[in-house]
Amino acid sequence: MTDPDRERIVVEETPPRVERETTVISTGERGSGGTVAAVLVLLVLAVLAFLYFGGYLGQAADETNINVNVDAPEVDLPDVDIPAPSQPANSS
Repeated sequence: MTDPDRERIVVEETPPRVERETTVISTGERGSGGTVAAVLVLLVLAVLAFLYFGGYLGQAADETNINVNVDAPEVDLPDVDIPAPSQPANSS
């Protein structure tokens, strides 16, 4: 259905949209997140070493005779007589 002798008209399309791109500029400095993590790990290890070598961890109590019995107070309640409600008759 196309006519080969007919002139071809090209309609110019609108210019393509310009997409914005993010440019990352590296200045060569590194973040300090790894340093903070390393300091925290060393601090935790130092505290654990102090507790372990100081004898605070992994040690049973010197005296294990612990009395956990507690005397409960005596409570006096008055005598109350409440009648039970009567059961309704079946209406089926």
